[in-house]
Amino acid sequence: MYSRSSPYMQDLLTYMNQAKIVNTTAFQKGTQFKFLLRFEDGNEIIAKPMRHPRNFYWAYNEAQPFWLDEERHVSEIASFHMDRILNFRKVVPCVGRKVNFTAELLQTTNDPVILGTLRTIGGNKCFIGNCRPWFCNNDHPICEINGLMELSMCLRITDDFWSSEHPWSQWPPTAKIWKVKNVCKRELRKKENYKERFFLDTMEVALFDHLMLNYDRHHYHRYAHINWKKSFATILDNGKGFGNPFKDDITFLAPVYQCCRFRNSTYQHLLSLRNRLGDMMRAPLSADPLAPILTEPFYPALDRRLNQFYFVMQRCLEAYDPKVVLAEKLLPT
Repeated sequence: MYSRSSPYMQDLLTYMNQAKIVNTTAFQKGTQFKFLLRFEDGNEIIAKPMRHPRNFYWAYNEAQPFWLDEERHVSEIASFHMDRILNFRKVVPCVGRKVNFTAELLQTTNDPVILGTLRTIGGNKCFIGNCRPWFCNNDHPICEINGLMELSMCLRITDDFWSSEHPWSQWPPTAKIWKVKNVCKRELRKKENYKERFFLDTMEVALFDHLMLNYDRHHYHRYAHINWKKSFATILDNGKGFGNPFKDDITFLAPVYQCCRFRNSTYQHLLSLRNRLGDMMRAPLSADPLAPILTEPFYPALDRRLNQFYFVMQRCLEAYDPKVVLAEKLLPT
């Protein structure tokens, strides 16, 4: 999505944090509420508001199933920086910003979705928004705190995507299939997977979701304005990650351990991050305007989960020809 060195990135993040907002509306896509913000120069931002404090963890059990998990604005920010460190470069730039709710948002909107649900709760202005009813309701207001609201600001690049279903989605109807049957054989029979980069991209997305514990990946996306064979998987909508540093779920790595395929250059880079990923995340997250972004337990969790990936890959390398397991494009067995 951008160059590895990207010398302009800090200037871009600063711009997104400081540029004047001239128009605010509700973004009409997805299951949860988000803002669509426009700057003076026409650039647009998809902004997610703070819903919970940093130390609010989701259990991911019967009492708190993943599909009822509210999005975290800090997850979008942490996901962007983790993506850069992993050298995937598949996540759009995101930065934190604290806005004056009245001056910067309410006074720049005519949207009835926002203005029509305004109310005061505990001395703070709040609104309900319009999204799935279990997320947008009177029990889940979106509120300023002392006049201010924290937002994740993610650059809106395009809505022109090709989408395909995630064969290893954690959604129960799909998961009940791949959790009892290796579905990779079906994927490897698709001839197009040997002609493009996309299949190995999906293996990287699997690791990405494992590291941040994201149960909300139902589809893969790639930019439609790029040639199909060259277009890459984009990692969009990461608000449901980083919800619990104490829970691991190895099934996120099912694409890897069922297929035993991974891009070699990526794998070699990942080896250089052994027991370092958590510490490498500290510097960029501490520099974000909304720091701290993650609570302390998430940093060792990242190293622990990456070590689980190394174990899976070692099993693959022991079971199959390493030249097939690790390659720059998908190879037939």
